[in-house]
Amino acid sequence: MRNSTAILVMVAASATGIAATAEQYHKTPPTVDYNCLFNHELLIVCQKNMSPQSIGTFMEKLAGTDVDAVMCCPTMWRTNLFPSKVDSGWASYKPDQQPSKFPRYDDAMRYLQSGGDPVKDTSEACRRAGKDFFISYRMNDHHYVTDLTWPTHNFIWREHPEYWLGDTQTSPYERDKDNVRLLNYMLPEVRDYYFSIIEELCTNYDVDGVELDFQRFPKFFHNDQVEEGAQVMTAFVRRIRDMVDELGEQRGKSLRLCVRVPESPAKCEKAGLNVFAWDAAKLVDMINVSSFYIHTMELDTEGFKAGAKHAKIYGEMNYILYQNKDKRRRYTTFEIYRASAFNLFYRGVDGLSLFNYDYVPTKHREPMAAGLKGITDIEFLKNTDKDYVVYPGFGTFPATNEREVEFIVPDDTASGAFKRSLLRVETQKPCEDLEIGAWLNEQRLQPCSH
Repeated sequence: MRNSTAILVMVAASATGIAATAEQYHKTPPTVDYNCLFNHELLIVCQKNMSPQSIGTFMEKLAGTDVDAVMCCPTMWRTNLFPSKVDSGWASYKPDQQPSKFPRYDDAMRYLQSGGDPVKDTSEACRRAGKDFFISYRMNDHHYVTDLTWPTHNFIWREHPEYWLGDTQTSPYERDKDNVRLLNYMLPEVRDYYFSIIEELCTNYDVDGVELDFQRFPKFFHNDQVEEGAQVMTAFVRRIRDMVDELGEQRGKSLRLCVRVPESPAKCEKAGLNVFAWDAAKLVDMINVSSFYIHTMELDTEGFKAGAKHAKIYGEMNYILYQNKDKRRRYTTFEIYRASAFNLFYRGVDGLSLFNYDYVPTKHREPMAAGLKGITDIEFLKNTDKDYVVYPGFGTFPATNEREVEFIVPDDTASGAFKRSLLRVETQKPCEDLEIGAWLNEQRLQPCSH
């Protein structure tokens, strides 16, 4: 059993041991000018024979791309992948113990036991690649909470079931139910834990900012406590803001605070995330508008731009378009990334965000880096092939009978840059008897074979 007081004492002791001068820290620009954020979950680096070199390759391939800030997720779902004193579960792992049912967990624990530090390795690789380094921490990770024996649950989750919202096999994806094994942010012990682990990361590494990932998973309170919870969460965000400001002042640099949030202000409000209050109080510098996991152009970036007067707005792009019940996937292509990027910039975002970009089959990871060159270059995007897609799950589809579909295609179709334009409609059932019409600038398009 541990308590929040002990956690905070350990962090304070660690912080007082820092002897570095401000000149030793990486300097950040005075304004937030990032164009492309790249989420990097350290789960992906966990494998047999881990080394600083193998971990560094994931970042080094970003050199020469439009990515300017790496959002490093320092966890394997709930397991922290650095030698933490706040959560010392890694230290109790025995290299010769019975292998777990998730081999990557054992690989990671053995690397930590040998003195390895994936966060340090990643930070150093970012500097070699010329990228700024953020910590992106998952504020209530949901993976495998219906499996009590899954190895990646951390100590606070495993040892304190009284901190859960509920103790049932209910999946977090049943969004209207709140009797799930996610941590309850109404409890000070839960908030103290998250504050302490983020403070420890910021203290022990030369970070350029922090992202609070509220999309993993956007449930923090019981349904009847969301209104009260919103005030509690605002106070928590303020506490993080004060911490990073104090640390930045000590280091002679400005630390940014970013939040990754659901794709509409309404969904944020439903989760108890009062994003516009945070913005009005200048608690956050960056708002990363996220569709969670599946790629879509149906992000309400306009709503966030209208409501936020201070923070920069980022539109997120994801690595898959569709996943069926058998986990068969359709991946996002270069043409789709470029169309979405052009669409988002036209609609007023300040920058792009990429989530799970590397989670493609291994042989494709290195070639995928080429797609990050020019992804923020408007002139390049204007004149390159693009595929605009609308997939189910975000309001427009699935649809039955009549449905009008509108989305923005910012391309100048009269410029002569494009040889053809094609609309493809996919249906789940045979569609020979359906009447489908398509118009471009009020001109009806003719059917063709393709």
